[in-house]
Amino acid sequence: MANILVLGREEIMPGVVYDWHGLKRKDVGTYVFQYTLSGMGRIDAVGKSYTVKAGEAFIVEIPSDHRYYFPKESEGWEFIFITLVGREASACWRQMQELSGPVLKVPPDSKLIRLLLKIYQETSEQKVTDAYYASAKAYEFVMECYRFIRNIEKTAKGFSSQITEALTFIQTHYHEPITLDEIAAVSGFSRYYFIKQFQHQLNMTPMQYLTKIRIQKAVELLRSTRIPVTDIATQVGYANANYFNKVFRKAVGVSAGTFRESKDIVGIDHLIID
Repeated sequence: MANILVLGREEIMPGVVYDWHGLKRKDVGTYVFQYTLSGMGRIDAVGKSYTVKAGEAFIVEIPSDHRYYFPKESEGWEFIFITLVGREASACWRQMQELSGPVLKVPPDSKLIRLLLKIYQETSEQKVTDAYYASAKAYEFVMECYRFIRNIEKTAKGFSSQITEALTFIQTHYHEPITLDEIAAVSGFSRYYFIKQFQHQLNMTPMQYLTKIRIQKAVELLRSTRIPVTDIATQVGYANANYFNKVFRKAVGVSAGTFRESKDIVGIDHLIID
């Protein structure tokens, strides 16, 4: 029904040749979803040329008459991609093409991109152990694509390209000891102007958003694994487990250990982030 053929993350820099034509490839019956994390690339499809910037994805079927490539004027292009096979992927891609065309604007904090990053992380950590599990993940991704495309007007947010790049940086580096200055540098704004723009567009500070992402990731691990809380703290970017527990309790209302063991807590509808 659906399976993962290829999954990866790349960064293309000036001087590197990156050019794929959909009628000159050997693979047949494959479906590519490629999401820009930073920089920009280009795709030519259905008689038009599209710039694909941070917060945008393109979808293509192979074989078909398209070409995606790294243009000479780009200073860099970092992206994550997933290539699927199977009839469910085929049906989904065709519906997405009909509703949105080859390029979609997808907020970096959307469930679709969070799922893609999660699948990539699980694969890189060798947690995708067999074809059946990979198929389940492919099907989950296809269903999230349907969900996104059918609610696209409600979910698409007007983040600027600079803030989008900062959001994708946080989403992909939350487990590292990143600082406010590093996040601001990704946006290209000064520290003061970045904080002002971030608060204006997201109604929270950059560090509050970073904490939100870390707590959400911790919740996923607490629900789906038996990894010790001290290890979870490290995996979501906290060197000090006691401090992690303090932040988690403040955000969720209970300690990480209580959250894991409770049978009553089924969802997180609101996080309190200082």
